[in-house]
This record gives sequence, C-alpha cells and structure tokens, in this order.
Amino acid sequence: MAVPHLIRRGVSGGSPLHPLRGLLFASQEFGQRSLSSETGDAAAQLKGAREEVKQLLKATSCHPILVRLGWHDSGTYDKNITEWPKCGGANGSLRFEIELKHGANAGLVNALKLIQPIKDKYSGVTYADLFQLSSATAIEEAGGPKIPMVYGRVDVAAPEQCPPEGRLPAAGPPSPAEHLREVFYRMGLNDKEIVALSGAHTLGRARPERSGWGKPETKYTKNGPGAPGGQSWTSQWLKFDNSYFKDVKERRDEDLLVLPTDAVLFEDSSFKFYAEKYAVDQDAFFSDYAEAHAKLSNLGAKFDPPKGFSLN
Repeated sequence: MAVPHLIRRGVSGGSPLHPLRGLLFASQEFGQRSLSSETGDAAAQLKGAREEVKQLLKATSCHPILVRLGWHDSGTYDKNITEWPKCGGANGSLRFEIELKHGANAGLVNALKLIQPIKDKYSGVTYADLFQLSSATAIEEAGGPKIPMVYGRVDVAAPEQCPPEGRLPAAGPPSPAEHLREVFYRMGLNDKEIVALSGAHTLGRARPERSGWGKPETKYTKNGPGAPGGQSWTSQWLKFDNSYFKDVKERRDEDLLVLPTDAVLFEDSSFKFYAEKYAVDQDAFFSDYAEAHAKLSNLGAKFDPPKGFSLN
C-alpha cells in the first residue's frame, strides 16, 4: 500500500522456504476452521499466538513483512461491493496461491511460511485473525502505538473466493495523489488515514528485484538484519516512529528511499497538512496511525461473534 509499499517489502529474516505446494495444502486445510464459539477459548488461542508472534519477531526481525501481510489481506476491500466475500478485505484469502501470485504480493509467501507453524499450533485461530494480529503486534513491538484491535474474523474457504488482481496500490503511478485517493477511497479511507498509514514506511525496505524500486543495498541495509540489501525509507528501519515524515520532507540522504507516492504527501495540499503535522508531532501521528490501522484491519471482515471481541 503504498499500503505502504509495505506492498513490496521482503522478509528480514527466517529460514529457507519449504516447497510452496505443501504450505498451501496446509493453509487450505486449516483455513477452513473458524474460531471456537466460546469467546474465552478463542481469546486464549489468540493470546498464545500473539506470544509466538512476539518470539518470531525477536528471532527474525520480520516486522515489516508481517505488517505488509496484514495490510495486503485487508487492502483489497471495495466498499462498493456489499456481498461477502466478493467485497474483499480481511478474510484470510491471501493464503491461497492465486492471490499470493498477484504482482503486489511478491515475496509474501515468505511471511506465510514464517507464521504457518503458529497457525498449526493454534488451529482455532483463523488466518484472517492471525494476519491482522501479526501486523498489529509487529507495529507495537517495533515501538509503535498500541492498536485497538478486534478479533473473530471468519476465513474464506476456497481460492475461488479470492479478490481479483489490481486492488492494491502501486508505488509509482503517473498521478500519485489521484492514485492513492482512488485506491484508499475505494476502501472507505480518507486523506488523513492515507497519510497516517503511509507513515508505516518507517519500517522495512524496498527490493528492486521484487518491486523495481530502490537500490540493491545501502549503508543502512548492507548488513541486514536478516537478508542484506534493499533500500529503506529510514535509517532505523526496524523502529516505528515519525522518522519517515522527517526524512521524506528533508530528502537529504540519497541512501533513503522516496517513492512518488511518498513525495506527494508533501506536495498535495490536503496530504501536506497531515504530513507536516506528523513530522513534528509524533504523538499525533501515533494516535492517528493506531486508529487508521485498526480501521484498515477490519475492512471487509465478517466476525464471529458478530461484533468481534478484544484481547487484554
């Protein structure tokens, strides 16, 4: 996304992939189970999964790709389609090969592989919930705000229920502001939320072999952590803060990435109001980001129980 171009970030650690076919078969088997009808049992499983995600983050520094995973599952939502799951959104469809092969999802099979053991251990947790849990936990563990999450999302059951390709943002469209609004307005998000969510670029790197953007490596990425290389938006690309807005505004470091959809945040008058604010007020950014992230994570979701439930 530009959701954030977390859209095209690579994994920052983890073991080599097992064959994709075996992974996808496991995904389909477990993905057809929904949460226990007893909220207490479901919450206990989710809490266990959250602790496992925290350990995974410590071991692999995979924060960026887990954020991207959650965003790309929910970011296919179309507010103009009322039927579930045709509307897209946070429904676990990204576990299927057909959607993983969408151009904007390059490399996300790595994220699925990382969290599959957690899914296997806590089989009562849906993929839709696990994707969003992992994304929010990654933000929080990187030093970001606590996201007011709700759980109980239901998974789609088959690859035929995946959304069509082309609903996720591009990194370098001809008219960046127009493109961002077209994509995010379709999801029901506004200009403030577009800018706040763009701030998640404070995490991660772009890899030219996957996205066509960024340098092969920089002084900030040549030694990892995780697989070395790529170009980051910020110098401390595993720390969630407001550095992204400061760095995009100043553009003083050629080793830091600025995409057309980043630069336009300080060029478009409506976007600029929020970008300037976040560059000097991290508390305001954190508050608006947490609200926008939570909203994004609920797009298109069907909940069981109908209003979902929260974790402590």
